[in-house]
Amino acid sequence: MKRPLVIILSIVGIILLIGIGILIYFNVTYLSKSEAREIFLEDVSKYKDNIHISKVELDTEENLYEIEFYYLNQDTEYECKMDAKTGKIIYNNFRLNNQPVTNNQNNTNQSSEITLAEAKMIAVKDINTTENSVNFIETKTDYDDGRKNYEIEFIYNNNKYSYEIDASTGEILSFDKDIRR
Repeated sequence: MKRPLVIILSIVGIILLIGIGILIYFNVTYLSKSEAREIFLEDVSKYKDNIHISKVELDTEENLYEIEFYYLNQDTEYECKMDAKTGKIIYNNFRLNNQPVTNNQNNTNQSSEITLAEAKMIAVKDINTTENSVNFIETKTDYDDGRKNYEIEFIYNNNKYSYEIDASTGEILSFDKDIRR
């Protein structure tokens, strides 16, 4: 009876050691979420009192922290990517008055961008209707991997439509239709 108990306790001990090892690895290798948050707020220190951080997430495959945030009460979601080991800001698309707040390595100045109103027209034309016949639920500007796009949701004929439209080309990046009964 003692032998199975020793085996079970040994297995539990090994699992605990592996768990502690993984925990130590992450604590030694990567910055903590709170450290990443503080480094980011230091980087945008002039504006930090008006920023709401909605997500700080570690991407272990790319060794990055992805930080999503809003400025004041705007609908625009911004993102920042930071090296999870060093804390160096790799990408930040936060701008005010079209001026980058930080040194943004991936920023391209697109003067021929479509407007949110044009993106809404593209979405409703895609289902062969007009803006007057739909009920917009949400329209917002978002940034995915440095690319500006518009997220548009509306109700038409009792169905919910969701579009993601590239701001620089007007291309429909994604489309979803939820049939409501």
